[in-house]
Amino acid sequence: MNRGTRIELGREIRRWERSVLEEGDLSLVGGSVRDLLLGSESSANDSDYIVSGLDLERLVEILGKYGKTDLVGRSFGVIKFTERNGGTVDISLPRKEESTGTGHRDFLVDTDPSIPIEEDLVRRDFTVNSMAIELRSMRLVDPLGGLKDLGDRILRVNRETSFTEDPLRILRGVQFMARFGLNVESRTAALMSRDAQLIETVSPERIRMELDKLILLASSPGEGFVFMHENRILDYVFPELEETWGISQNEFHPDDIFYHSIKSCDMSPPVLHLRLAALFHDLGKKRMKQVTGGRTVFYRHEEESARIAERVMSRLKYSNDMTDKVVHLVKNHMFFMTDDWSDSAVRRFIARIGLEQIDDILALRLADGRSRNDGHISEEVGSIRARVEKVLAGASAFKREDLAVNGRDVMEVTGISPGRNVGRILEILMEAVLENPENNNRERLFELIRKEAGL
Repeated sequence: MNRGTRIELGREIRRWERSVLEEGDLSLVGGSVRDLLLGSESSANDSDYIVSGLDLERLVEILGKYGKTDLVGRSFGVIKFTERNGGTVDISLPRKEESTGTGHRDFLVDTDPSIPIEEDLVRRDFTVNSMAIELRSMRLVDPLGGLKDLGDRILRVNRETSFTEDPLRILRGVQFMARFGLNVESRTAALMSRDAQLIETVSPERIRMELDKLILLASSPGEGFVFMHENRILDYVFPELEETWGISQNEFHPDDIFYHSIKSCDMSPPVLHLRLAALFHDLGKKRMKQVTGGRTVFYRHEEESARIAERVMSRLKYSNDMTDKVVHLVKNHMFFMTDDWSDSAVRRFIARIGLEQIDDILALRLADGRSRNDGHISEEVGSIRARVEKVLAGASAFKREDLAVNGRDVMEVTGISPGRNVGRILEILMEAVLENPENNNRERLFELIRKEAGL
């Protein structure tokens, strides 16, 4: 056990921290310590603390002088503290836990200010997350050798039963491995594989949160997905991706569908909906694969990929807005803009994609091309962007709301009631404006309305 290494915190002790230290002991714990040792100072919002030598009531009294306290887990001895003009942190008393089931709340918890901090640390998930910094002495408390494992870039689970106590720790381990460049110790990997089926007992929301951290925070999320495949985890998390392993493509793709998908994800900007779209965009190829005229083709695979994206995101309880963004990008990623496209064709492209998602669809196209070593993809995307910007420089309308008339105008001119016919006429007007932006004036649109209504 390491208890003596002095750590430079990189900041001053806060006023509320000093007040707690006047009556008890206060330590930074967990991920904030890990990140500090890796050379990146955690923000206050990422900090977790343990307080020893003070009971919960007195701790709340002290903290109340400096901000708002919320007893989010009285039975667990956990306070959420929001400092005035500052961030929110979790502060807890030392505790022991005894698992009573597979759920993350299935524990008998014993909180006691007199429990040594080492006993609290060893109940955690991985050695690299089981360290603390005593703020009184600035000494490291490291009962399981987490500092050495961090230096050796090793992810090691604390005990045999860690994943059965909370199976989500398997996915936490995967995203830690990918985010921090850690090698999973062989016994830890074996335990992850052994207990992978227990992931089915975890709520979809918790699974989604860990996947989002992997996809958004790892520079190469694909490493996590490969690890999950190799250790028989992925089938319980993302079977739709697992099923693409080894499914070959055609002469335009050097990799199978699995590797092409994760490489596209890796090469996307670190924006969640973009990386999700890249991950999903070709998953429908497995079902749509066929050989025609001696060639392997995947006609309309984008539609099947969009259906898969919608199904998976619904299962994982993504918001409707996030799901709509991703599904829309996946469904529309197969477009081919050539030099002979007219300006009206470019306007229709912008209208179909949506002006707010043009940059996104081009980012997806770029990641897709780079993942298959397309040496011309940057030039192609640059050419498309130039055509789009040229069209955008002129006045035009790309959605109904941009028209110089609205549904009420249509009803007043034609005398028809609200319903599908109003929408049909607006679509006709929209087509006329996309064909020629000069049509977007009230006089001309009224003429078109009357003509369509036979007036």
